[in-house]
Amino acid sequence: MNPSDPKPVNVSVIIPVQDEALVIPELCARLAATFQAMGLTYEAIFVTDFNRDNTLAVLRNEHQKNPRVKAMKLSSGRGQHIAVGAGLRACRGGCAVLMDGDLQDLPEDIPKLYGRMQEGFDIVYGVKEKKDDSTLRNVFSKCFVHVINWLSDQKLQHNTAMFRIISGRTIRELRRFGEYEQSLTGLMALVNFPTATVPVISGTRAAGKTKYSFLRQVNFAISFLLAFTIKPLRLISMFGLMVAVISFGYLAVVLVQALFTGIKVMGWATLVSLITFLSGVQLLALGIIGEYVGRTYLESKRRPLYIVEEVIGDAGPSKDEI
Repeated sequence: MNPSDPKPVNVSVIIPVQDEALVIPELCARLAATFQAMGLTYEAIFVTDFNRDNTLAVLRNEHQKNPRVKAMKLSSGRGQHIAVGAGLRACRGGCAVLMDGDLQDLPEDIPKLYGRMQEGFDIVYGVKEKKDDSTLRNVFSKCFVHVINWLSDQKLQHNTAMFRIISGRTIRELRRFGEYEQSLTGLMALVNFPTATVPVISGTRAAGKTKYSFLRQVNFAISFLLAFTIKPLRLISMFGLMVAVISFGYLAVVLVQALFTGIKVMGWATLVSLITFLSGVQLLALGIIGEYVGRTYLESKRRPLYIVEEVIGDAGPSKDEI
């Protein structure tokens, strides 16, 4: 927070958006009504990059109507979590609400998050009883969370998404992380300040289409695992050891058969199958190791996480590398 600001901001709302021109006006109006009812000052920082509609023009128009609406246009698309991180580095509020810009996160639920935080919690997640997604997508989401929690050192909770509120000291700690591949949920678990949840309602997407396709969810799962655990490497080692033990056992059986029973060792089909199987396993192991090495390579470059191309309002420095 800027101490020289005559009107301190109580709450910053960070909203990553892409192709949400039809939704932004209603979202801004509902945010204004919500904070007016709460009696708190706020700023709404929209972070965007590439848009196929007039999202940026709509944000300029909303800022003209309400200076509390601000925006940052990033010059390249690095994903939702990098965009939220950019907003956190620019915000001035004593705490911050993180939410999606499609109205599936309801502004009217912000008082629940804020009230829970006032009880002494630094991070409060909004847990949706049921997400407004297809049955197949909900099933995949549950399976994804179970696999992540089994493999990763950090734990996720089902039916939580971006919607949450975080305290000022949590914001300061998150600003210290400069990882090229970021997952804010994992980083918040790493910070490990007092955490709570509150039930919230899952709204219906007001317009447009979801930006999280099945492929993007898979990519997120891979990035999360590689960022917060080395268990895949350990599983490869354990599997290699298991295969070695089985191979030596099978070799002993073959030797006994050949030396003492006179049974001819055939099994060409078995041999080919084993070679093919183990070759596939080796390629998979090399791929996993390569993913870790590749991420280490990217981190070693120390490139800027993002570059701000344009700022609407006082959301952050214009045309500067952060």
